[in-house]
Amino acid sequence: MTKNLKVEFLPFETAVHVPAGTTLLEAVKKAGLPLKAGCGGKGTCGDCVVQVRAGRARSRPSAALPDELARQGYVLACETEVLDRLTVELPQFQEISIKSLLDLRFLEENKDNLSGVFEVRPLVARVDLALPPPSVDDHVSDLERVRRAISKTAGIKEAAVEYAVLKKLAAAVRDQDGRIHAVLLDGRRGWTILDIEPRRAQRRICGLACDIGTTTVALYLVDLETGEILSAASSYNQQLKCGEDVISRIDYARMPARLEELRSLVSSTVSHLIDQASRAAGVSAADIYYGSFAGNTTMTHLFLGLPPRYIREEPYVPTVREVPRLAARELGLSLNPEARIQFAPAVGSYVGGDITAGLLATPILRDPDTVSLFIDAGTNGELVVGNRDWLVACACSAGPAFEGGGMKCGMPAGDGAIETLEIGPDGAVRYQVIGGGRPRGLCGSGLVDLLAELLIHGHIDKSGKLHESTLGSRMIRDDNGPAFLIEEGANCHWGKDLVITERDIANLVRTKGAIFSACSVLLKNVGLTFDQIGAFYIAGGFGQHLGIESAIRIGLLPDLPRDKFHYLGNTSLCGATLILLSGRNEEMVNEIARKTTYVELNTEPGYMHEYTGALFLPHTDIGLFPTVKKLLAP
Repeated sequence: MTKNLKVEFLPFETAVHVPAGTTLLEAVKKAGLPLKAGCGGKGTCGDCVVQVRAGRARSRPSAALPDELARQGYVLACETEVLDRLTVELPQFQEISIKSLLDLRFLEENKDNLSGVFEVRPLVARVDLALPPPSVDDHVSDLERVRRAISKTAGIKEAAVEYAVLKKLAAAVRDQDGRIHAVLLDGRRGWTILDIEPRRAQRRICGLACDIGTTTVALYLVDLETGEILSAASSYNQQLKCGEDVISRIDYARMPARLEELRSLVSSTVSHLIDQASRAAGVSAADIYYGSFAGNTTMTHLFLGLPPRYIREEPYVPTVREVPRLAARELGLSLNPEARIQFAPAVGSYVGGDITAGLLATPILRDPDTVSLFIDAGTNGELVVGNRDWLVACACSAGPAFEGGGMKCGMPAGDGAIETLEIGPDGAVRYQVIGGGRPRGLCGSGLVDLLAELLIHGHIDKSGKLHESTLGSRMIRDDNGPAFLIEEGANCHWGKDLVITERDIANLVRTKGAIFSACSVLLKNVGLTFDQIGAFYIAGGFGQHLGIESAIRIGLLPDLPRDKFHYLGNTSLCGATLILLSGRNEEMVNEIARKTTYVELNTEPGYMHEYTGALFLPHTDIGLFPTVKKLLAP
């Protein structure tokens, strides 16, 4: 009988058992992981590059794999057979990193531009206590002595207690002659003692802020006494193996076993990042007592193991919008078991806590007069228009193209990604790569630049079709049809040509069309036009260098004075951090969710008409983009 061998795939921490002689591509398919293989496993395209980290495999040489990569342990999955237990990494899903780390100085300098409150007053605090010894003259219990000390030291008259604290209480209060640390939670209905430890050594009281994105998950580990951000970690959401967008994951989760799989995958992703951030900061996970989470409505449901199907089915009603505060032990997270987890509330089926938390990181709620538009253009495009007195929101299914998903040359804004790009009069392509070195692909800002440059230089028509007559040697054909050569393989990290296909261009046009048409419908719902918007705040998966000019040229953003546009970065993570640092922000984000009116585009009769009009570059109505019309004039 053939022995089955274990093949483990990183960073998904997924394993399958296959017979010896199975190709890695077959093993990847059995694991249900997203690995490109454009040639269907013939060994000619070079898409299915993986890296063997441990174990023994037999790989056939291929012209599609450069010798330099082969020496580093990279192989083509379709040309490699399993001979022994293996650990294999999928390089297109290697860990990504947060490029700009928030710190207190940033928040301090920008506090006048935040709708949220910048202060370090978290809901979890530590109190140092000195208990009098028990005596025959005072027969009160250990718990009562603790409560007396808390009342005397912190002025807290009543404090509930967790069962886990009771189990360790007797030993803790006697270990250091009554000198203890008490960790207290200021709950919505009173105080709770979360933990008690003997006062042997100074311990940090920490919390984490986490953005649960459809494509990526990012978190900060924060000292709750100083507000200092101790470390950061980010990676792909391991749920990618089950679908690239929220719609595909909702469909995948229809069976209970698959719903549990999705819950486990995102929980594993977060726990892995907590471990990574804790080790980097030299902090024990047991010292993390609070977590502030923000994510879209579907991601929150999947994290909690709640069936998301009704989010997609009319009348589009989620199970919950305001999630009650939960204990870490209930969610299986690798924190202190009694740590409390708070989720930013959702507005509707497709406008979630990533938006309500994100609004805290904008100036919108500071101003009662100026009407602003907030756009978070990730995999799920979410929009809010309004000011301090009123807010209206909607969402569209933009797809993962601007985060690198579904694109032959796409990748998130990490090392090796082309972030800015231009085509010179001589046809030469010039670009900047994050982290320097040879390019691995293009992130969202690079893709927007590329599409705009192809249009302005006449290399594509308004429908996104390539003009062979203007492209010369940069016009090539691959298995997916006509393509534009961005860079030759000899100058690229993976040793293969970096190209964008007509199919990729069509994907980008659909994505930008979904976002622009959603903006248009939202404004028409409130009786406004684009030129009546005082400021546009842009967040989400564009990296740090979205070119506003390029975004206008392709019809992603309206053709308005450029000083109206402001890029804010990951507002969801910033907002989650503000909530972590102050209970006042938690109250504010709940109020934001309650006051926001939600427009369901699925039931808007005019949305498809607007969307169809936006499926051209920049738009079927070129009059909406006067500066682009002037550029394109013969």
